[in-house]
Amino acid sequence: MIKKIAISLFSAVFALVTASVSADNGKPDLWKVEKDGKSSYLFGSIHLGSQDMYPLSKVVQDAYNQAENLVVEIDLKPGDEQKLLPLIQELGVDMTSTLESRLSPEALSVYQKACTEKTLPCSQFSPLKEWFVSLQLQLMIIQQLGYKEELGIDKHFLDLAHKSNKNVVSLETADGQLKLLSGFNQQQQELMLVQSLEATKEEMESLFTAWKTGDDAAMVEMFTKGLDNASAKAIYDAMFIDRNIEMAKNIQALLAQNKSLFVVVGAGHIVGEKGLVDLLTKAGYKLTQLQ
Repeated sequence: MIKKIAISLFSAVFALVTASVSADNGKPDLWKVEKDGKSSYLFGSIHLGSQDMYPLSKVVQDAYNQAENLVVEIDLKPGDEQKLLPLIQELGVDMTSTLESRLSPEALSVYQKACTEKTLPCSQFSPLKEWFVSLQLQLMIIQQLGYKEELGIDKHFLDLAHKSNKNVVSLETADGQLKLLSGFNQQQQELMLVQSLEATKEEMESLFTAWKTGDDAAMVEMFTKGLDNASAKAIYDAMFIDRNIEMAKNIQALLAQNKSLFVVVGAGHIVGEKGLVDLLTKAGYKLTQLQ
């Protein structure tokens, strides 16, 4: 049972709620990156998508075609889930206590209420850790809105690259993301779970509306909401700021090798202060948003 649960939840680990701009529904979150006469591209992605997001606009397709290398957060190949299963079980499963026994009275009340009202399969969640359950709940809500992992922007470009033998570079590793997500303390993991339980379909739709219209300001506001809470701020810094800094360093290292890049990452990593656009601009690159 645990193996079945862990495999079914694996996709949730990499389906973090990020945003992008659908190419035909507003100004695409596509940036041209220039320095010393060389050009690359940075594109805001969504990890789950819908059929109406395709075909992508010509400006996005042309940018991808012009680049020699596709750069993504993680190039997760078939079979990788099975290879990572032992680590997923180690970091995401706790057979010594139940989820319910670890939750504070306040969080337990929210959890039990949601289990009843949202008809959640909570009996399956009992042996799982809070961070793992929170991601599964996020995934469930997004899928209920009609978005699918197989239609995500990342997967779209990875499929193209693999078919044409275009070089693919990963900015992060799967085990690194797993360790990051599981590394939050009990209070932080509980907050992640409660936020997932309290998230509404309307709020998720608002997020997708923001990327469909290219409303970066709205996306920044949504991502930074509630950061006066110390635990929420710690989660945000680890999930976005710290990763952005490392991603920017890796991108600059690739650019220093005179490589032409089409970088596809969740647009939650692109927008706002210390987003990739901000960090690369401060590093001396010229960034121009394309229409």
